[in-house]
Amino acid sequence: MPETRITRRERRAIAAEWRQVPFRTRLEVARLAKQGERHPDDGVDAVAVRVSRMALEEPSSSFFHTTAFGVLLTLTLLAIAVLWDDTFPRWCAGLGGSACFVLLVFNWDLKRDARRILAVPRHRS
Repeated sequence: MPETRITRRERRAIAAEWRQVPFRTRLEVARLAKQGERHPDDGVDAVAVRVSRMALEEPSSSFFHTTAFGVLLTLTLLAIAVLWDDTFPRWCAGLGGSACFVLLVFNWDLKRDARRILAVPRHRS
């Protein structure tokens, strides 16, 4: 069965909903998911599930949106920063490689939290 992809308009709406949830509540959702529990507020939990599904969906089939590309880009920029002779290209490549690394770590953490949120049982007993 083909899976329907989230459209750009739906992504914006889900992100706007998630931004309306207070930051402390978002942190609480992640903390509770780490403990294997869902958030007691059904509305917040539903938004967290939608955001998690959106975060785990691959945005496109392009190689540029894969983790492998991000790792290759980071390693290439850091290698240029180490091996280049001139100061300015080294500085730019080092800054770019560092930024790519931070984004990779952020994306990894986001997806880990999304998997935890989706792994929590949703049935009420």
